[in-house]
Amino acid sequence: MSTESAEAEVRSGRPRPQVSSRRHQVVDYLRQDIMSGLLVPGAQLKQDLIGQEFAVSPGPVREALRQLESEGLVVHIPNRGVFVGEVTPVDLLGVLLPVRLAIETYAAEQLEGREETLTVLQGIVDQMRRAANAGVLQDVNDLDLKFHETLVRSAQSTHALQIWNNVQPRIRMQIYKLSARHSAIHAIPQEHQELVDVFRSNDRDLIRDRVEDHIVGSAQRLLLMEEQNVTED
Repeated sequence: MSTESAEAEVRSGRPRPQVSSRRHQVVDYLRQDIMSGLLVPGAQLKQDLIGQEFAVSPGPVREALRQLESEGLVVHIPNRGVFVGEVTPVDLLGVLLPVRLAIETYAAEQLEGREETLTVLQGIVDQMRRAANAGVLQDVNDLDLKFHETLVRSAQSTHALQIWNNVQPRIRMQIYKLSARHSAIHAIPQEHQELVDVFRSNDRDLIRDRVEDHIVGSAQRLLLMEEQNVTED
């Protein structure tokens, strides 16, 4: 990580957390800001500024930062402070996506005869399509996450869900960044519609191939587009 870092500025207009869940809400807001790119890799998270922003005492802020560190979203550097972490393409393709692929392939293979779950997934795709028609990429990305979380939860495996929850915030850091490179916002719901159609086929080989292309292949294509853009610049 670069020794130069941008301090996290106090952002106005933030709803104040309720007393009963201050740590959780601070975590949720900071996690979303990190994953969406509002807080960039290397940005310093200063406890006093965060406390002022959310009108909370230092305790909940420290607890929130520790949780984000356990999720791999921030890094604590002794004698320097807490900084937003970075997920490199090597980390994404070599470590995080293979874990996600294994979990979601397992979950997809359990869908045979699960019409209720397939109906829920189809409903999410329909919502995603409406968000794409409205041109709201943030909503499309949020529904993308909801689709895959629903898929993983459907496997009814506590271990699978715990591991997926651990890696997905770091994956989202990269995906949010790369989603702007997606060829068209309408292609995102179409890709998920194709997944639902394949899930209904009950063809396990086809399911494995399509899930792998969706999770790994799409990331590789987006990374290539990012690399080409940097080269052109």
